[in-house]
Amino acid sequence: MGIRTYDEEFVARVKDFAVIGLYPAQIAERLGLEGQDRQEFLRDICSKKHPLHEEYLLSRANREQDLDASINELAAAGDVDALKLESYVRFHKEVDNLKMELFDV
Repeated sequence: MGIRTYDEEFVARVKDFAVIGLYPAQIAERLGLEGQDRQEFLRDICSKKHPLHEEYLLSRANREQDLDASINELAAAGDVDALKLESYVRFHKEVDNLKMELFDV
């Protein structure tokens, strides 16, 4: 069985949904996928060997970078809530990195 391919428009829609923070099952719902198509899509987007998985992860990473940039910009402008959020996010990223380093989780 070969790797299933998706057209560019479909992949672009998946990436758009990933950028706004939707999970694979939510994306499948928004795309109106049902039955076998839904199962194959979920298998592909969750498979580390499939190109769709990589596109999904890159789009999610872009979302995080955009959020970080917005928070940093507001914090630099003196927004107290953004400063608190920036500190909170930085702390949790350090904790997550330490977990990954120590426990591969």
